[in-house]
Amino acid sequence: MTRPVRMAVLVAASLAALSVTAVLVMWLVFDTDRVRAQLETGLGHALGMDVRIGQPPGFTLFPGASVMLADLEVSRRGQVVATAESARVRIALFSLLAGAVRPLELHLQRPTFSIERLSPGVFNVYPTDAQTGGFNGLSLRRVRMSDARLSYLDQSSGLAWQFEQCDLDLRTFHRATGEMDQTRGTLANDGKLQCESLSQERLTISQLSVDILGNNSVFDLDVVSGEVFEGQISAQMQVDLSSDSPEFRLRSTLSRFEIGAFMTMLAPSQATTGMMDLELDLTARGSTWQDIRGSAAGTLSMTAAELVLVGYDLDVELDSYAATQRFNLIDVGAVFLAGPFGLVASRGYAFSGLLEGSGGSTRIVQMVSKWRVEDGVAQARDVAFRTPENRLALVGGLDFSEYRFRNLQVAVIDRDGCAIVEQVITGSFQQPEVKRPNVLVAAAGPLLNLIKRGMRAISNKDCKPFYTGSISPP
Repeated sequence: MTRPVRMAVLVAASLAALSVTAVLVMWLVFDTDRVRAQLETGLGHALGMDVRIGQPPGFTLFPGASVMLADLEVSRRGQVVATAESARVRIALFSLLAGAVRPLELHLQRPTFSIERLSPGVFNVYPTDAQTGGFNGLSLRRVRMSDARLSYLDQSSGLAWQFEQCDLDLRTFHRATGEMDQTRGTLANDGKLQCESLSQERLTISQLSVDILGNNSVFDLDVVSGEVFEGQISAQMQVDLSSDSPEFRLRSTLSRFEIGAFMTMLAPSQATTGMMDLELDLTARGSTWQDIRGSAAGTLSMTAAELVLVGYDLDVELDSYAATQRFNLIDVGAVFLAGPFGLVASRGYAFSGLLEGSGGSTRIVQMVSKWRVEDGVAQARDVAFRTPENRLALVGGLDFSEYRFRNLQVAVIDRDGCAIVEQVITGSFQQPEVKRPNVLVAAAGPLLNLIKRGMRAISNKDCKPFYTGSISPP
């Protein structure tokens, strides 16, 4: 190294040391309450909310110039929307020389968030454009949260989610300054989210791990792992927030989940054993929950073999005409309403359960439940199961736009797929009308004999098949 170069390096190092010393002197001389007020103002401006710091801030140079904060509270219009036990804000060191605090990185410890959707496009965590004139820009190299908790409530629908014990690590976070339509396409981040649990009413996902990749307000969420109903879930979700009407795409599989863990959500007294597989592919768009439901389209498929309904012998009950009047086929059909669709559709209907039957158990040799969704209506395409002696099938639809049953029918079918006994449920999910089981053919002898021989053999008449799907006769 030549002498001039060495001199230049020494001068630069000396200037840097003097600058750092000046910053430290300024920090020591400044009143910490004044610094706290400056930080509250600066962070509040960046967030567009009111920030309160409960204790005087601390300062450290290593591993980078950082401000240490404790007892944080963020509010808007007097309503607390977030708190944090402590925070470490890494700052641009030389910004202090200009009397400003420019955050570069943020690490929150034990934060809590309470987010509410008040109306379409309006949340409690930020005001509307008309109230503020737009959003303040915010760019951070890294955002971390440790042991975070978040609650979300959609006031119009009552939909609520809870995130517990979450760790978030975003390598980039960017939002430009401007009006909503100007900033909408600037959101970007890249990172990972891990949560002990994510719950929504009766549904809980545990040990959740999600990779996040976002650019220009289009976010790809890859569910790397998660446990639901004692099965492993994987999913890919794309959320496009770049327009007034956000677009969503969800593709998910849930492999070998325990049907008993799910059925207890529909009928707590019903004991059921066996493994199932689920595949879901849905798209939707809209800024309101009603719009999202009404625009939903896609498919849902569940398959299983060797399920057991404990406490009820369906084949014994169906072997007598009299027995068909003492139970609801709709209750038996509850197994068809499994999955996300059944959780919603069964909210207003109290399943009487199968344990009130004859005792014993029902072995389900094979089951399939395939649905097609269009404009928010799930239509049964191939929904049936087979016991050693009988086949039961379901037709009709579930309207999630209007929350109504679309002429949903469950039937015991003969070898030709013709309905021998059927039952219909109509009306809203909250107040459904469940009709009595209807025996369609009058014939002497056990019902099982009629099912085996077929309606044509008894009545000498052709019938329009109730079911033409993939489940073959016993």
